[in-house]
Amino acid sequence: GYKKLVDYWVSSGYTLRYTGGMVPDVNQLLIKGKGVFVNATSNKHKAKLRLLYEVAPIAFIIEKAGGRSSTGNISALDEKITGYDIRTQVAYGSKQEVARFEEWVGNRFLYPPRSAL
Repeated sequence: GYKKLVDYWVSSGYTLRYTGGMVPDVNQLLIKGKGVFVNATSNKHKAKLRLLYEVAPIAFIIEKAGGRSSTGNISALDEKITGYDIRTQVAYGSKQEVARFEEWVGNRFLYPPRSAL
């Protein structure tokens, strides 16, 4: 899933960047008006971003600007917040890029699975 997505970006001429901070990377999306931010999880790498404090507020800004957010299969704004330390993966960007993330990565590697939350 995620390797296929990265391979697609590389073969399509995307410039990959990683600053180590979500805010600078998302700022690039808003300033340039294109691109995608993905912080995916895997069996080895658990989610780092907190839904309440990091993911949902930025999702609100992205979606108000005409983009989309996803935690794998639904908008980050539709995720039920059940605690202050719930962590999740996220993708922000254009509708097409986020749809590609959902199709190729989705919530296959979310831990704990959404049904457990």
